Amino acid sequence: MSIQEQGKFCIIINPYAGNGRGKHFLDHFSDAVQALGGTVFISQYQGHSVILAKEAARNFRFIFAGGGDDTVREVLQGMYAARRVLGILPLGTFNNMAASLYLPSDPLECLQASLNGRIGRIDIGKIKGGPLFIENIGIGLDAYVWSKAPLEEPRGFRRWLTGLKLGVSSVFDFQPQSYTISINDHKPVEIKDVLQITAANSRCYCAGIQIAPQAKINDGLLDICILSNMSKLKFLALAPFAFFGAHINRSTSVYYCQAKKITVDSRHTAPVRVDGMLFSQLPVSVAALKESQHMLLPESSLNSPAFLRKSYPTQIMPE
Repeated sequence: MSIQEQGKFCIIINPYAGNGRGKHFLDHFSDAVQALGGTVFISQYQGHSVILAKEAARNFRFIFAGGGDDTVREVLQGMYAARRVLGILPLGTFNNMAASLYLPSDPLECLQASLNGRIGRIDIGKIKGGPLFIENIGIGLDAYVWSKAPLEEPRGFRRWLTGLKLGVSSVFDFQPQSYTISINDHKPVEIKDVLQITAANSRCYCAGIQIAPQAKINDGLLDICILSNMSKLKFLALAPFAFFGAHINRSTSVYYCQAKKITVDSRHTAPVRVDGMLFSQLPVSVAALKESQHMLLPESSLNSPAFLRKSYPTQIMPE
């Protein structure tokens, strides 16, 4: 039975995504979408995709998020309670969730492959008393960088360049802190001089950085990456390797493990980045909701490393 026979599908498109990629898709492929049996809804402002997804969940079983990671997150937020099936059309600048799922980069190819694919289940991250997330949360340096980002986000190459400049300058401004960390409700351990704590649901974030290269999207685990006790020059030398996920084996100051839950606190004030936004201050407790979201995916994605189950040694935090 085809997807069209199982239930109608719709696409919620952010026309501003990817420096105009969303509008380009609308202008050139709306007829192709309709020919496949789909309906297109257009998001007009930040938060509108949440409203559209809630409304679409009343009539559609399959709901595609057409945009970048912010659009995916908004659509998920709107449809999650209705237990509908999520699809992704990569129309953003970085498309981290699409990359983590090994989706085709061409949006029309991705749509067709997904409609000919199967339904799988993925994990969703959840902050206790807070929002869902699809990528990861960050505490420390990257949350500090986010706090300095301009209110009017640049587009295209300027967005990447602005992020690079902010990142490098922030390394020299940021002061490492001590944090108390509990993994899987074990006894809390204090770690000093921490640059960054990341709890990842999926492999990629930011400008395609593979901060959690071993992350599996359906294992019910968060991948924890902690950078501590490292000089700033050493960090700058290590940072490029993170784009390829090669940072975790290059320094004894990098701790990497997997856990169902992590709780972080500090004596100091520290913001928490949740995917692409700042959420709140510490303390924060984060868990993975195992296979809690149905997704419509190409066969190639379901057979990709994102879904392969492999056992990795879990390193409990150092004393």
